[in-house]
Amino acid sequence: MEAADGYVMVSPEYNHSMSPALANLLNHFGSSLYSYKPSVIATYSAGQWGGVRAAVNMRTFLSELGCLPVSAMIHVPRAQEVLNEDGGYAENQDAREWGGYLERAFEQLAWWANAARRYHESEDGEKPPGAFTRSPSQRNAP
Repeated sequence: MEAADGYVMVSPEYNHSMSPALANLLNHFGSSLYSYKPSVIATYSAGQWGGVRAAVNMRTFLSELGCLPVSAMIHVPRAQEVLNEDGGYAENQDAREWGGYLERAFEQLAWWANAARRYHESEDGEKPPGAFTRSPSQRNAP
């Protein structure tokens, strides 16, 4: 996970928020692992909104970790009708149309991940600004 240039964060909508399991996983590793790396938010739900409320929560959560979300997000409403049991598209879905929708977010992620990696590898990027490495109290005003 530390070697990744960017992340795809996927979550169902769970009580209008992101999955507690995903939040626990991200908290377990801490913010320094994700700092200065981009992410794509992908959400899904059984309802008509496709996890949009979870995505709003995730954007704030990821930003606090320093894992900056790209502007394009992926939402899959009525996931049980869009995807089949094997994870492919259901017969009544236009895979090309979905591919175009997903491509926008992944192109943004690739652009930002490549830019961040090139910067980190540069002389200027050798010493990024410090992340909170000890405790959240590091962000407290003096």
